[in-house]
This record gives sequence, structure tokens and C-alpha cells, in this order.
Amino acid sequence: MSAMQEVLRHMTAWGFTKMDPQPPAAWLGMTGELSTPTQGNVPCEVWIDHSFERPLKLWVTKLPRTLPRLVPHIGPDGYLCYAAPGTQVIDIYDPVGQIRTSLLQAAEVLEQVLAGKMKEDLQEEFFVYWGGVYCFHDVERRTSGRAELLQLSDNKMFVLTDDVDRSRAKFAREGRKIDEFISQIALITSSAAPRPLQENWPPKTVSQILDWQHEMDEACRRKIRDKIISAYRDKAPGLLIVIESEKTGYSYGFIVHELQRNRPTNNRARDQRIPIFDCPIEPVQMLRLDDKYLAERNIPGRTTLAGKRIGLVGCGTIGGFLGEMLVKAGAGTGGGELLLIDDDLVMPQNLGRHRLGFNYLFRPKAQALADELKIVLPSAQVHGYYNEAKDINLADIDLIIDATGEESFGHWLAKASSCPTLHIWIEGAGVAVRSLIRHRAEQGCYRCLTEANSQGELLSVVGGVEPIFAGQGCEGLYVPFPASVSIQAAALALDTALAWVADRPWPTLTTRLTDYTYVQATPDCSPLPHMGCPACRL
Repeated sequence: MSAMQEVLRHMTAWGFTKMDPQPPAAWLGMTGELSTPTQGNVPCEVWIDHSFERPLKLWVTKLPRTLPRLVPHIGPDGYLCYAAPGTQVIDIYDPVGQIRTSLLQAAEVLEQVLAGKMKEDLQEEFFVYWGGVYCFHDVERRTSGRAELLQLSDNKMFVLTDDVDRSRAKFAREGRKIDEFISQIALITSSAAPRPLQENWPPKTVSQILDWQHEMDEACRRKIRDKIISAYRDKAPGLLIVIESEKTGYSYGFIVHELQRNRPTNNRARDQRIPIFDCPIEPVQMLRLDDKYLAERNIPGRTTLAGKRIGLVGCGTIGGFLGEMLVKAGAGTGGGELLLIDDDLVMPQNLGRHRLGFNYLFRPKAQALADELKIVLPSAQVHGYYNEAKDINLADIDLIIDATGEESFGHWLAKASSCPTLHIWIEGAGVAVRSLIRHRAEQGCYRCLTEANSQGELLSVVGGVEPIFAGQGCEGLYVPFPASVSIQAAALALDTALAWVADRPWPTLTTRLTDYTYVQATPDCSPLPHMGCPACRL
């Protein structure tokens, strides 16, 4: 007996029959009922993939009359979302067992839905059902004020912005025009998380939008109605309304088109019933691209580097990758600044493990990296200095990061800097990466660590490391290791910086092995100042 015949035999035994007509050729469609412990049997339609490589699809075909209009996990067409995408392990060698597991899981989810549970899940799945054109939300200001709408010529997507110049820089592409889109804009907050309806979805008219909002947040419904009436009276042709959910922090919107379509032509007509309710609306998917969101998305609830003045000294194999990581963690945004300092050029021998490529050959590393990071995030305030760090005024810096890997510079900086200082370097030929941060007087400095290492203490690996010379003559000391080691060093530095800015507990000296033929000698710790250290002046 074939696998599909075996599936049909079991599905029939479970009370399912084949549909007529059948769904698309790749699927087998069957109808039956899901049995729930307290809610009884619920009619449903099931689609089974002929190859058994895709999850079972299930639609609830008849919902109880008592079911609220807003429920989680059941789409407007009855589609039941019983498992998050990618969470199911598909066993192609046991299709019967796989289908049985899916049906049981679907019945369990449906039981909870019908019992009025899982309401919080609605806000997570709302955007699956809210279609429409994309609108990039590039608004940094969190208070009311003027906003403008731009449209991209190549894909007709919108950009909502409170700084046209900043947004134009972000979205500039060769061959693309960025035009101003004439429309009134209304920004509204709602206390409710958005949720899809079970009928009239998606909403197509102003009346259906207001009906939907009435189910969720009556105060928001009144704001929307008032904004549309105001735009109508101003004789605006259309209106973009953006609603921010205070519960989720997410925004969604819609455009009211043809707002003046039913305006009376007789000037004497009494305007008591505003003819706006059958005006068509178009859903808009709001995609946040403001700097604050980009920095916070991957570390929700944690402090970013926004608003800080950070000096990164050394834009080589570590600093190149670290610079990009810092910007993506908020450096140079929110009124902050990222200073890149390096007195070297991008040379051909750098290209094997540097963040920069051929297009920056023979350019100053700091200035080239600054230009590259402005491509990564055009609104970031990043400035490159082709100078020695000793010649740069580092006053009013919140954090200095030493990514030079030069011991003598680390000693100088430990004494010269009056602000928090973070050192990041690679041990030997990529044996380990280490970071040391000093932001309190009671913590040991970089020179203290050097003194300890000279006495065989606080070493990175058992036995220490020896320098490796590549035999390149006057090229000097060259240490071979892959770019992956540089990236691990940059990542350790970023983690340390984020712990510092959030004032989270973090060992001042951290070590990460990158070559496991060695044994780590010193656990992460916070060394005290070394007695007699000339940098600490003890």
C-alpha cells in the first residue's frame, strides 16, 4: 500500500471524506471535524501535501455564532494558524503520524481559541492579515509635529518622514526619483493592539475601518473619524492615517482615497451628513526604518549607544568590523557621534581580512570606513580622521575604544584618557581575543594588565603566546589569522560596550578562545590596579 493510500485509510477512519472538487493538484483536500474537549466538534477542511514535505493546512468552515468577531489564530477566511512557521518538524517517512500530530495540535489551539484564551496572540499575527502598499516609517521624533510623505519612483513605496533630507539620503539609489506625495497626514495613537476581524476583512471603506476600530478602541475610532472629516472640510483629495499601538510599539496605516468624491456640487446644500463613509481606503504596511528602531530591534529592552560620543582608534582588521557593529547598535545616532581615528591607508595586503574592499585602496582607513558606514546608515554622524590619536582632541568623549592592538599606544591611552576606555586585541596568531574596560578608578588599567602578564599572571592561555614573524622584511611584525578572528574580537568589544552603556555587571577583563588547542588560563574577572602602575599613579 502506498503512503498516500495509507493516509487516506486513516483519514477516513477519523471521519474525513475527500472534497469535490479537489484543491490544486499538489494537495489532497478532505473535509471532516475537529474534536475539542469542551467546545464539541467543529467542521473543517484539510489540505494534505502529496509529497508530505509541507505542513498540513486547515480551515475552519463553520464558526460558532457566539464566537467574538476578533479571535486569534483564525484568519478572515477561516484559516487556522495552529503552529508558527518553521516550528514543525516534517517527517516524510511517517506521514500518518505527522498528520495525526498536526490535527491534534490544531484541535488544541482551536479549543483555546473557542474558550476565549490566547487573546494576546492577536497582536503578533495581525500583520499577516494587514496587506497593502509598503510605507517606510522614518520618524525619529516621538512627539507631534509636521511629517511629510515621499514616494519612490521605482517601486511606488512611500516614505513617511519628519526629516526629508535624512530620508532622501537613506533611500537614494541610482536611477530612482524621490517625489513628494501630496496628501494630508494624521498620526494617531491607540491603546489597543491591532487585531483582524472575522468579516469585512480587509476593510475597504471608511465605514468598515470605523466599524473595525469600534471593536478595539472607541477613542481611536473617534480620532480617525474626526481627522477624516477635517481633511474633507479642508478639501484634501486624500489622507494618510498612521496608527501607533501603544501596547506593541508597532504602527499600521491606511490611505483614504477620493475623499471629495461625494461632495455636493450645490453650494447651498446643507452639510449635515458628511459623505465620507463609502470613500475607498487602501491598507498601508508601515515598516519602521528610523535609527532608534534599527538600533533597538535586535536588543529589545536594552540600552543602545545612541546619544553617546564614541571614539574608535584603529580602523584596521578589528576596527573595520567593529565600526559597523557600533553604528548598528546606535552609535552616531540620537544626537551622538562616532569618531574614527587612524593614520594608515588601506593597502593591498589589508584586503584579505578587512571590512573594506578594493574600492577603497590607498585611501585613509578612517575616512574610507566613515564613508562606508554612511552607506550602511546614511543618517549616522560618523567622522573619519587621518591622524594619530595623540593629535586629536578627545575631550567630551563618552567612551574611547582602542582597537589598534599596539601595546605602547595602550599604555599611553591608559594614562592620557580621563574617560572610560575599552581595549580590544587579538592574542598571538588568533589564539584568543580579549577586551579590557576601565571606567572606574578602582579598576585596573591596560598598563596594570601588562605588568601582571610580565609576571605570568592574568594570561590569556596556559603558557602564554609567542609572536609569529612572517619573514616579510621591513613589513615588520605580521600575525596571520583569518577574518573570523577579527569579527569575534569586534563582537566581544561590542558586547563590552553595550554592558558599559547599560551599566550592567560585566567583568572588566574578558577572554574568548578562538583556537581550542589552547587552554584558557584566566577566567573572566575584574583585576584591581597594579601597585606602582605609572598610568594609574598608584
